[in-house]
Amino acid sequence: MEKFAKFARIAEIEFSDLVLSTQDLNHKLRIYLKDKSFIDFFFTTAAKVIRFSLHWERQHLDKTIYRLDNIPDQKWKKVSSFPIHFHDKSYEKVTSAPFKIGKKLDLETIFRDFLKFIRKNFPPLHL
Repeated sequence: MEKFAKFARIAEIEFSDLVLSTQDLNHKLRIYLKDKSFIDFFFTTAAKVIRFSLHWERQHLDKTIYRLDNIPDQKWKKVSSFPIHFHDKSYEKVTSAPFKIGKKLDLETIFRDFLKFIRKNFPPLHL
């Protein structure tokens, strides 16, 4: 869990109001949330440019997904922040990120800001 250890700690400690647990799946970190949704976080440094994706999966709950990534998909080249783009509720509705991302990709800040976005948009839990 070396690659994802600090991100798992951030999720479990700083976002314990949302997060149930984390699981290192070798190629990505899965974060289980209290509403039965989950986040998949992936990044690679193997290429010249760091590639990442943060995906909040809610299809089974309300048929939505939220995904932030910098995969240079030419389909989204008209987005002002390209290659960074944000899938807002569906794969086809794409915009710029819902928060500011600096020129230098700081994955810890992006990770925290994505979790803050989730916190802001997290449905109330009826326990």
